[in-house]
Amino acid sequence: MQVARRIFPLLLVLALCPAAPIRAQLSRPRLIVLLVVDQMRADYIDNFSSQWTAGLRRLLAEGASFRQVEYPYFDTLTCPGHSTIATGTLPATHRMVLNVWWDPRKATEVRCTQDNTTRFVSYGRTVRGSADSAANLQVATLADQLRAQSSPRARIISFSLKARAAIPLGGHHPDAVTWFDDAGTWVTSSAFTKAPVPPIADFIRRHPVEADFDEVWDRAAPKDTYRYDATAVGAVPGAHTASFPHALRGDSASPDPAFYERWQTSPLSDRYLARMALDVVKQIYFDTAGGTNMIAIGFSALDRVGHAFGPQSHEVQDTLLRLDVALGALFAGLDDLIGAHNYTVALVSDHGVASIPEQASSQALDAGRMTPPQLADEVDEVFRRVLGPGHYVAHVVSTHVYLNRGVLDTVNRRHALDAIRQGIRALPFVADVYSQDQISPAGADRAGTAAAIARSNDPQRSGDLTIVLRPNWIAYAGATTHGTAYDYDTHVPLLLMGHGIRPGQYLQPASPLDIAPTLAFLAGVTLPQAEGRVLREALFVTSAAPYVSRAFTTGR
Repeated sequence: MQVARRIFPLLLVLALCPAAPIRAQLSRPRLIVLLVVDQMRADYIDNFSSQWTAGLRRLLAEGASFRQVEYPYFDTLTCPGHSTIATGTLPATHRMVLNVWWDPRKATEVRCTQDNTTRFVSYGRTVRGSADSAANLQVATLADQLRAQSSPRARIISFSLKARAAIPLGGHHPDAVTWFDDAGTWVTSSAFTKAPVPPIADFIRRHPVEADFDEVWDRAAPKDTYRYDATAVGAVPGAHTASFPHALRGDSASPDPAFYERWQTSPLSDRYLARMALDVVKQIYFDTAGGTNMIAIGFSALDRVGHAFGPQSHEVQDTLLRLDVALGALFAGLDDLIGAHNYTVALVSDHGVASIPEQASSQALDAGRMTPPQLADEVDEVFRRVLGPGHYVAHVVSTHVYLNRGVLDTVNRRHALDAIRQGIRALPFVADVYSQDQISPAGADRAGTAAAIARSNDPQRSGDLTIVLRPNWIAYAGATTHGTAYDYDTHVPLLLMGHGIRPGQYLQPASPLDIAPTLAFLAGVTLPQAEGRVLREALFVTSAAPYVSRAFTTGR
């Protein structure tokens, strides 16, 4: 009886402090490795994983795999996706709602990371113009909180081909962040450093991209092991040939813009990023730094390949096969440097992608395409039918329509908005259309398309109208694209591995919003604004008590 009296107060304390038993079971990883594979659909694991033998195979075999993962918002694009992964918040909260948005005062597009107060810091040839920073990202990231709350201060490095991937992942004050400029050189920004970072400069000097000039990208496995047609119907290969093999030099006599495009649109760029990250980690001595440090890599090749050749292509399959090898080498290097059980890996994607419309049509699906200028013309014609002659549409970004200044005043004065919406809905490729007056932040907690739009809407940065195309329809000049709330765009893989992770397959609904809260929990830091949840079912803990930041739910 006396024992029972002593135990009961302890149980009461534990019940009132549900986080305590979870934290008691977890030490902190020495390193977080955050990997974002741009445009990796969830079904790629089912379709292609039989070929994987290295890094991706290790994640599946030794890690936690979530099978019901989706983005709960509409604008499934690179900048919103990476920002959501990095912060654990929705685009409506972090405000990186599109890759670019329209500035009506200057009548020009603004990159999501554009910062006119900064200059490029180049690792090669000079790059002019306004550079980039995280100034437009309105929420602190996981990387920011690791630095702010760790002692000694956490070290953060982030790499990608794209500024809109590397910068959100690295946060506002990384130790090093680097991306590849289309001019053919690696760059960073004066927002992060006044001069090139020596370990990065050293790697680039020893391993110039131009060393790949004579490389030929061909299938890494026998041709008969690849699914789908050897030449993808409807592909828009750009500087590449229509099918394998793809010589990176093409018709060029020396490295030129076409070579750099081909190199970026190949798995050789993924291999480069993985090697650069591992080399820089060694030079910065992550193995001796205290606390939890972080590497972030945005692998961009799959997105470029997918846009050009589509998801049902040998090129996409081969890009993943070679990424598997690159990740295998990265993990092996980290095993030697940090210790196999001392780091935690999270792999996720920023969005999926639609099938090429011509391929969807061949399967008797309603599908089609137009370019953004054609979409603008169709919408402009609806306005003319309602309001009379004139030019009403200023610009289209993705499926966001920005109107010329004063147009909304005219529409409201003539009570014409319902007629315009009805006219746009009657277009054969349109499923629905929403104006800003229909998009309420309060509606974000509901289900359906309007709620998905509200979660990725910012009244100052989003369009005056958001058009919802019919499934399998795209407004894009390349082979295919993404940016909708349809399953092919929202469903992505989510894999965890390493320190603190319980291996297995998990069918609980999850979201990329959950990545940052989960990694923050493992590292022992707090994300004050997080809208995701800790994926506690995949953690090595003895208590099932929930530990969540402000959890955002969509019925899960």
